[in-house]
Amino acid sequence: MRNRIYCKLILIFGVCLLSGCQGIPNIGKPEASDRSDKPEEKGEVRAAFKQDDKKSEDQKSDPGKSASGAITASEETFDYVALGNSVTCSEAEGSIWWGDWGMAATTAEQDYVHLISAELKEKTKKPVTTMILDLKKWELAKDRNRILKKYTAYFDENTDLITIQTGENITEFKETLNTDYMALVKVIKEKAPNAQIIMLGELLWPSEDIEAAKKAACETYDVTFLEMTEFLDDYNDIYRSEIGGVVTGEDGKQHIISDEAVAAHPNDKGMAYIARLVMEQVSVQN
Repeated sequence: MRNRIYCKLILIFGVCLLSGCQGIPNIGKPEASDRSDKPEEKGEVRAAFKQDDKKSEDQKSDPGKSASGAITASEETFDYVALGNSVTCSEAEGSIWWGDWGMAATTAEQDYVHLISAELKEKTKKPVTTMILDLKKWELAKDRNRILKKYTAYFDENTDLITIQTGENITEFKETLNTDYMALVKVIKEKAPNAQIIMLGELLWPSEDIEAAKKAACETYDVTFLEMTEFLDDYNDIYRSEIGGVVTGEDGKQHIISDEAVAAHPNDKGMAYIARLVMEQVSVQN
């Protein structure tokens, strides 16, 4: 009799123990998962700011500091949207990187998007708005069309300029490259029919199949494709950052580049070169 009672107590204790552990996460090495099926649930907007001669609540004294949420384009403003990967925008990553702007630029103001925005301000009488969207999740996705839907809210008939910088993170799911780039450019063209759209060639390690897909989409939808051949020819000697480079982070402190992935990105000269090539293609009408 006593043995049966002990057995029952042990069984009940075991059931309670197991049920209590169901909520404990597995802290071991995570299983490999399809990057595209479970993208990081983060917003697409990495930064949004307005530049105007007159200070306002929307005006950022530090244009590199992100504003929360998106900016709605209007006829009263010149509206620029930049899509890209870490060359265009990034996130602070502990001791590796220290801001939300284009990686390896020494300050936010020195990345190519901020340089373009500043020059647009000099060329137009309108206040300039700039919205920067992270396109990395689209690059990594298996079903890029599903991810593409997340970006459609950021363009409309009042958008004036769009730059697209993409390709460096695409190493898988290349069998749909042509249709994916066609869909990307088509959606942007339809959502922003009045915008000038410029697609940048790959900036770090160009791949022929990716470049071919980008060029085909640009040709189909009458979008400017920006060749980066001369930039790449001199990249390692002139335009590439380096280990030991100094960056002023969004915390206002100086940091030393020590990560090879960060050092592979354009330095300030490289960012300025990209901005100049883009602005040579931009037509501003006041």
